[in-house]
Amino acid sequence: MQKLILITSLVVSIFGENTNYAQTNWNTVQGTLSMNSTLENYEQTLWLVYISIGVPAQNFTVQIDTGSNILWVPYTDCSRCDISTRYNPNGQEYFQPNGSTYYQAYGSGECSGYVATDIVSIQDTVINTTFAMMFATMEQGFAFPTVMDGIMGISNNQSFTNIFQTSFNAGQIPTELYGLVLNQSPLESYLIFGDIDPNLMSQVQWVIPNDIYRWKLFINSFTINGKDYSSLMGSVQSAILDSGTTDLLVTESLYGVLLQDYLIPAGCFMSGGIYCPCQSTADSLAYLPNITVSFNVVNVTIPFFNLLQGYYVAASGDVCQVMMSYLSGPPFMVFGDPALLSIIPIFNKTANQIGIIGGVPNGIPNGDYPGNDEIDEAEG
Repeated sequence: MQKLILITSLVVSIFGENTNYAQTNWNTVQGTLSMNSTLENYEQTLWLVYISIGVPAQNFTVQIDTGSNILWVPYTDCSRCDISTRYNPNGQEYFQPNGSTYYQAYGSGECSGYVATDIVSIQDTVINTTFAMMFATMEQGFAFPTVMDGIMGISNNQSFTNIFQTSFNAGQIPTELYGLVLNQSPLESYLIFGDIDPNLMSQVQWVIPNDIYRWKLFINSFTINGKDYSSLMGSVQSAILDSGTTDLLVTESLYGVLLQDYLIPAGCFMSGGIYCPCQSTADSLAYLPNITVSFNVVNVTIPFFNLLQGYYVAASGDVCQVMMSYLSGPPFMVFGDPALLSIIPIFNKTANQIGIIGGVPNGIPNGDYPGNDEIDEAEG
């Protein structure tokens, strides 16, 4: 089935008159998808893909996560699991433990268990391939154990082979490329892979990550409504593209400026999180922040609209939550779903490249830049 896809760029509203964002302005990326899987968008918090494991097949709904390395689901004898859907190895033809265990920590939640190989399919696609995953005997701390059955990590960590690499090696798909088309509801979202439409690929700008374990990009500049705040990044000059994170996580200094100089003057307030009126006045619109970052060779704009969760349902009266916070420890920022709503990323794990569709070229050379020493050391 071929489908038209869209991404949001500068979105002003989907609601028409008397709303915060009158007159929708969609940036349309035309293309047809010959290989894709529709993602379930759960309240703009999780993007889920349907998979099957084993023969006979057992079905699972897993979060698609560009920020982690491994596919896992709970094992049948998991005594410390909140997730009720479990993998049962009894009668499975291809289940093969490899004798090792694995532990995975996330920003929220952790799990550990046995490593084994089995056949994995992405439902309603050609992908049906065997590779190593984890069957968890412990998982805790996840916010939505009744919604997801596990996580499919698809980072660039070379220690793990993902489902697209093995499917390519088996001749099921013509390339190992994969990407995400995340959209605000009610538009559909997709996982795309293999045979990606040439009209899309002609718009790709390839960027080299400055990490060999995460999809982490060097940031040349950080601007808000056209004003340069790059100095507030300090030593934190990179960001991870992470579909497993619902927020835009910036430095504490940038967070303070966004809150005090832009959001509060626009009528937003703090109440456990940041909330803004879903229907703002014309005066407040001038303050609402549109963020532009320079990732090596390409500028990406994250419109304020993409930071809002629940914009189509009044969360509490007429306010909507702003999905933004800050990190005070790691030497990087995390650009979660609000950033990925602004672009279509295409991942080439073997070549360690990210293709960005929806950005604007900035003329900066894509090569040596601060932060890629670990890549040089690994390749040397």
